[in-house]
Amino acid sequence: MFEIAIVTEKNEKDFFQAALNIYENDENWVAPLNGDVLGFFYSGNKPREKKCNFQLWVLYENKIPVGRISAFLPVKKPKANEIKAGGIGFFDCINSQEAANMLFNVAVDWLKAENMQAVDANTVPGENFNHWGVLVDGFIPQAYGMPYNKEYYKELFENYGFQNYFEQYSYHIDLQKPFPQRHIDFAQRVIDSGDFDFKHLDFKQTDKFVDDVTTVFNEVWSYFHADHTKVERKEFEKMFKAMKPIVNPKLVWFVYKDGRPIGMEVCLPDLNQVIKPFKGKLNLFNSLKLVSKIKKVKRARVIVFGVHPDYQRIGVTHALYVKMLGGLREAGVTELEMSWVGDYNQAVNRIYRYLGNSHLAKTHITYRYMIDKNCKFERFTNEKQENQ
Repeated sequence: MFEIAIVTEKNEKDFFQAALNIYENDENWVAPLNGDVLGFFYSGNKPREKKCNFQLWVLYENKIPVGRISAFLPVKKPKANEIKAGGIGFFDCINSQEAANMLFNVAVDWLKAENMQAVDANTVPGENFNHWGVLVDGFIPQAYGMPYNKEYYKELFENYGFQNYFEQYSYHIDLQKPFPQRHIDFAQRVIDSGDFDFKHLDFKQTDKFVDDVTTVFNEVWSYFHADHTKVERKEFEKMFKAMKPIVNPKLVWFVYKDGRPIGMEVCLPDLNQVIKPFKGKLNLFNSLKLVSKIKKVKRARVIVFGVHPDYQRIGVTHALYVKMLGGLREAGVTELEMSWVGDYNQAVNRIYRYLGNSHLAKTHITYRYMIDKNCKFERFTNEKQENQ
């Protein structure tokens, strides 16, 4: 018999135990750090402050946690002509359509009561860097922040009525294989021209780092995302503080034109190669273990990469990439994950496909369910990018 309950501080541990139970014998899965999961919803530890309007639930079978789900309202206010879409995330469930439907129903009902017209899954509040999408191909160990789930999740979502909103492709690059020489030569000409300055992260200039991230993200990303909303500097400041203990400064690069940042890439070592035994818990002992072992990690993941469109066709993107490669090889990284690229972004997909040492490693789907049946379902196409 299934029972569902709202998550409170008293039963919060069951929200995480549900996932541990489901993936108990799955060697591919690594539990996300509990603090990182809660960080999407709360700021601070005590007293906790909600970062957004959300609700969490846990599903029990004979008092054993066997499923979980979150539902939340959009952080960005929808425009007047946009469908009001909420989100559900951190959905995990045993292989039971009945159990999955109970979780979907309680989340959809909550969002409907909040006047949402649609729901996107699996997503998180805020930017889509991590924990976004449902894995449908490439059931292999994921890099940290990339969601992993059971193969039957696709069926659970689609049987309920979720539709493919867009697909997300992740490419893996074997850094032990050479890149096409023409790409390297093209990039080197840009670097040697002196027209642009390339600098990696310097911990002695963290304020400048935060300023430059904010500038690039808000100026460059607005060209590629039709629904882009500016992100406050304080949000990037929080992100930097969180990632500082594990970031390698030579894996974070900026490119400048006349002193102004016009592009950046942020690459992080794959924490999953260290934290698997932690089972989501980052206590003092585990923290020390993480810091001591992070330099030995052989895989890294690019979470942000972008160059202003005015400079892409002249090779600045290639040059920034070559600078990153130097840092990766110096750090002993042998495998790089480029994640993720939307199916609507044909230009970037084309670049990754023809690098010569890359392959499409996995596919995630962002699903959409129409709560308001009077609203028409349309796949996401990122019209602003297409019309440029």
